[in-house]
Amino acid sequence: MRKHWEVIKKIGQENVAWVYLLGSKLEQGVFIECVDAYDPRYSARQKWVVILSSQKGCPVKCRFCDASFYFRGNLSSEEILEQLDIVLEPHKNGDDCLHSEKIKLHFARMGEPALNPAVLEVLREIPSIYPGINFIPTVATVAPSGTEKWFEELIDIKNTYYSGSRFQLQFSVNSTDEDFRDYLMPVKKWSAQKISQYGHNFFRPGDRKVTLNYALSEGTPFEAEEISGTFDPEIFLVKITPVNPTYQAARAGLQTDLKFDGSYSERLARELDKLQSHGYEVIISIGSLEEIKVGSNCGQLAFYEVKEMENNKYDQEPANKAI
Repeated sequence: MRKHWEVIKKIGQENVAWVYLLGSKLEQGVFIECVDAYDPRYSARQKWVVILSSQKGCPVKCRFCDASFYFRGNLSSEEILEQLDIVLEPHKNGDDCLHSEKIKLHFARMGEPALNPAVLEVLREIPSIYPGINFIPTVATVAPSGTEKWFEELIDIKNTYYSGSRFQLQFSVNSTDEDFRDYLMPVKKWSAQKISQYGHNFFRPGDRKVTLNYALSEGTPFEAEEISGTFDPEIFLVKITPVNPTYQAARAGLQTDLKFDGSYSERLARELDKLQSHGYEVIISIGSLEEIKVGSNCGQLAFYEVKEMENNKYDQEPANKAI
């Protein structure tokens, strides 16, 4: 019997992704999301992805993310683990997903994980709760200011429970210009230089490289020389992702540079060539078109559910128009 959440909606497609909208049993009008996802490049036996929320909404208010439309506080460790149980339940017959070589446990759906101490509790508990499942935790963060203690604990947790390339840390940087970063992510956060310094403390030989993620809109400042002058390519890799077609991105007038067909601007191509010449591993990462088309980007289901309760009507097909 679940204590915290009930499944309100489940949308998606078999062997692509299932997105769960969960409604709180304890707090009226509180919704979060979690995801059961597949990478089309691999079989379920090779890779499977579980994406969890860490907060009820998000206080960071990134201009391209629909999870930022409200914030109702942190999730407890029990509330986070119950999401995982909901995603795992359809697979408990022992299918290929639970025996996958790589199961990414991604704290990236709704919320900023570094603002929630319960995320650290969950990371400590996972190996003992699920000893037979090869989870590789992935934490995606904007590195908010004041979270130094959280990040120091994360190093200890990674080294104790997830050594040997079984942990992925991703910083959502999104621009090489600090002022534009502040525009995109209007919260006090670490500078690029501080992220670099932390990466040197975090990384050990044999670890996965720390990811610098850039969801680039057209015209976003992005200079290879800024990256190469700050980040060590032996410790950091660069990942480029689209700006997903969300309500908030449309409202801010942000059009993705990396298109969903894999094309991108000559400007971006030049900068990526420079990065590779400087020795960086560069990843171009585009999510499933099928998932995009159902309008299931981070926070969208919760956003529309709350607005429907408020009797406000919003265009629920931004993805189809942007592809």
